[in-house]
Amino acid sequence: MKRAIALMLAGACLLSCFLLLAPAVQARDVRECYWNHTTCRRGAFLRDVGWVRTTILLTTCDVALGRCIYLS
Repeated sequence: MKRAIALMLAGACLLSCFLLLAPAVQARDVRECYWNHTTCRRGAFLRDVGWVRTTILLTTCDVALGRCIYLS
């Protein structure tokens, strides 16, 4: 029973990845992704919010870069 639940959860995770990260309607240039990533990181470092929130902002920038590249 535990295996069935684990397989069902794994399948649901994979399915949600494909549904949430579906290919974009417009094809993006990868250079635009890196430009946005650089701008995001620069903005995260320029804010004066402490090291915990800066780390969260940088992680958000990295996740956005990965998603942008995946959708390109």
